[in-house]
This record gives sequence, C-alpha cells and structure tokens, in this order.
Amino acid sequence: MIQFFASGMSPLVVMIAGSILAAALSFYVSNRVLGWLSVITMLITFGLLFLIIGGQIPNPQSFGNVMVEDDFAAVFQLIFLSVGFISVLPSVRYIQDDRNQGEYYSLLMLSVVGMMVISASTDLITLFVGIALTALASSSIIAFRKKDRTGIEAAMKFYIISALSAGLALYGISILYGLTHTLQISALASSLQGITPSSPSFPTAMVALVLIIAGFGFEVAIVPFHMWAPDVYEGSPTPVSGLLSSGSKKAGFAALLKLFVVALIAFRTEWAPIFGALAVLTMTVGNIAALQQKSVKRMLAYSSIGQAGYMLIALPVFAAAFGAGGVYGSNLQVFSLSSGIFQILTHAIASAGAFMVVAIIATNISGPTVDEFKGLFRNNRLLSVSLTLYLLSLLGIPLLAGFDSKLLLFSSAVGGSIIRGYSWLIWLAIAGVLNSAVSLIYYVRVIKEMFSDTDKPIPKFPITRFAQLSLWIAAVATVAIGLYPGPVISICNGAARALLALL
Repeated sequence: MIQFFASGMSPLVVMIAGSILAAALSFYVSNRVLGWLSVITMLITFGLLFLIIGGQIPNPQSFGNVMVEDDFAAVFQLIFLSVGFISVLPSVRYIQDDRNQGEYYSLLMLSVVGMMVISASTDLITLFVGIALTALASSSIIAFRKKDRTGIEAAMKFYIISALSAGLALYGISILYGLTHTLQISALASSLQGITPSSPSFPTAMVALVLIIAGFGFEVAIVPFHMWAPDVYEGSPTPVSGLLSSGSKKAGFAALLKLFVVALIAFRTEWAPIFGALAVLTMTVGNIAALQQKSVKRMLAYSSIGQAGYMLIALPVFAAAFGAGGVYGSNLQVFSLSSGIFQILTHAIASAGAFMVVAIIATNISGPTVDEFKGLFRNNRLLSVSLTLYLLSLLGIPLLAGFDSKLLLFSSAVGGSIIRGYSWLIWLAIAGVLNSAVSLIYYVRVIKEMFSDTDKPIPKFPITRFAQLSLWIAAVATVAIGLYPGPVISICNGAARALLALL
C-alpha cells in the first residue's frame, strides 16, 4: 500500500478507481453520498499531487516511455483537478433529480483523467488517447439530460469539432511519423533537427506543422478556430461550461507546450511568428466580441478566447529565448514558460469560479443576461462579492492573482524583444495591455449592475453548502495568490524546468 502511494501513477489510479466506484454505486446510494465520494476521491488525489510537487513522492517517474510524472505533469494535473473540484460541487444541485447521478460523477472524473493523461504523456499516441477520453467524457456530460435540446445541440457541436480537430492533428502527427519513424516527443525533437529549409522533406514537415496548429487551434479555441466555443459554452449546463473553459482548454495548452516547446523546437523560427500573430488576433477578436454580448455566459466564453491569446505569448518568447542561448537566454526560457503556466493557472481558477456563480443563478434564471444581474448584491452578497473578485482577477487588477500572471507574461515579452531579430515581441506586450483595457469595459459593466439599485424585487438564490465551499475556495485562492504569489511562481518554475528536461 505504501509502495502504491509512493508511485507517481497513484493520482491517476485513484481518479480512475473513484470514477468506476461512482458508476458502480449509482443505484445503491444517494446523490449526496455520490457527491461526497467524488469530493473525497479528488481530495486524496490533491494530497498525492502535493506530495509529488513537494518531492515526498520521487519525480520524475517514467511509465513505459509513454508517460512521465514530473513537476510539469503534476502542476497541470493540479489545475485540472481544481477545476473538476470546483465543477463537481455545484453539480450536486444540478443533477439532484436525475436518476443517473453515478454516471454523471463518473464521466466528470473520467474527463479530468483524460486531461491528466495529456499532461503526463511523452508519446503522441498516449497524448491522443488523453484527448479522445477528455472529448468523449465531456461531450457525454454536456448531453447528460436527454430532454435538454440546447445541451444535445452543444454536445453535437463539441463532438464534431473534437473529431475534426483530432483528425487534423492526427494527420499532421502521421506525417511527422513518416518523416522520423518515431512518436516519442523527445525523440521527435532530435530527429527533426536534421530537416532544414534546404531539405527536400522541409515542405512536407511544414504541412504537418500547419495541420497540427489547426488541430490544436480548434482544441484551445484560438482565432480563427474559435467559432464553436461560445455556442458550446452557452448551450452546455453551466457547471460543465466551467469545466470546458477552464479544464479541457487548458489540457489543450498542455499538449501545445509539449508539442512545440519539445517535439517541434527545430521549427521554432517558422512557428514563432505564426503564434505571435495568432496571439494578437485571438486576444483582440475575443475581447471585442465579448463587448457586444448580453448573455453573461457568452461574454465569459468570448473573454476566455481573449485570455487564450494572452497565454499564446509564452510560445514566441520561448522560441526567441531558445535561439539566444547563454545565461540570459536560458533564464528567459524558464521565465517565459513559467509565466504562461502561471497565467493558465490563474485563469483556470477565476474562470471556473465565475462560471460557477452563473451556474447557481442559471438554476433560477435561464441564460442570465447582464441586465438581470442588476441589484444582485442586495440579497446575494456571497455571489456578488465572489464574482467581483473573479472578474477583477480576469481583468488583471493589482493584489489579485490575474495581475501577477499578466505582469509576468507581458514582462517576458518585453524581455524577449531585446533579442536580435525578435524586437516585434514588444508588440505582444502592447497588444496585451491594450486588450486588458478593452476588457475593463465588459467586466466592470457586470460589476456595476450587481451593485446598482433597482426597484425590481431581487430573489435570493439558494446556494448549497457544497457550492458555498466551492465559491470560497476559488475566491480565497484568487486573493491569496495575488497577495503572495512567490510559492506558486516557484512551482510554475519547477514545471517549466521539468518540460525543458524533456529536450
């Protein structure tokens, strides 16, 4: 038993066992017991991941050359688990009248398992298995209520987009395999070093590069592959919208980092300007579209697209630092990746929290608009104050988590612009600051409505103890990380170094 808990695979095994147990006990125990089972499973997994990050469980540990449990995998698994935990608590109320509650909890945990597999994979087939498991489990819980037509439609869209993105990425991966005869991520990095612009196989490699960018572009909903996200987030049950926005998208970023920072590093001069352009396009389109939304769910969906643009900044900055070499270059490599991972973490917490508030309100008001938040503070203090904290963190206000992550990310772009040939990176920081200013309008609009007076009667929305706990956890994490970011930055640095160790 002690040997099992000292294994790097134990977090995955505990989550899989919890999901099987939830499905098996579905007809024998109540919704509340199933909810507690999911919560306890996740808490045990949290403990194991903290032991891995803290060094009490040795890492890295490799499993058959297809997965490695290192700091990078553990940090992303912690992010996915946090989002899953925040999503499962309001779900207790969402499915309280459903007779298939065990299956719901089982699928939710399997979706998190798929994301955990993605972050630990060192082989492209394993990576693909993780993506497929996440997509199948997620689309199943989107369509969980068979009579909910909007949920069924959203699930179909998500399933088709997942299949399309997987097909494009798989086609690109198969071309890479044809060129290198390996699917190991680290081996790909060394095999592709020999392919230069003068090589006959270079055009073929570029086709693979474009297909992989398009495939994973759909996965993480960056412009111009973002069209599906607002419709799917709006049509999905709100607890699941938070999981999609804050969990499965972040899993896509974990895959993107492994592929481009490690496997495709030989083509960094080709993909760096592409990701630079996509970053500016994604943050601008996402924020401008969010300005025009009346539905709070659609506003958060477009905001999430804009935030994806900020996260992309880490890739071209890393490419510049990798070419620079020397002490400055090696420090900037870690700094850029660490800043990107930190931004992913802070956005996951704030976004999941915001979707959770909307989930609580949406059980009484279908598809709430910004106007329907008017006067919310009068009878719903916890909802109003916590949502204000999440939105201000997404905006990047000082003393909250989002400010620290954006500051580091934009600073890394400024640092990268000093490198010869990469002066254009400064424009990524400028675009990020300008887009943050644009996002001020739609975030503050919601906050203003919540604290405004109104003559209309404002209902008091019931919040279960599970949901209250979830709101408090996300709010405390948002403030605590903002006030004292040092330990979290240190953990993100460890994750960045673990990723670089694969090179």
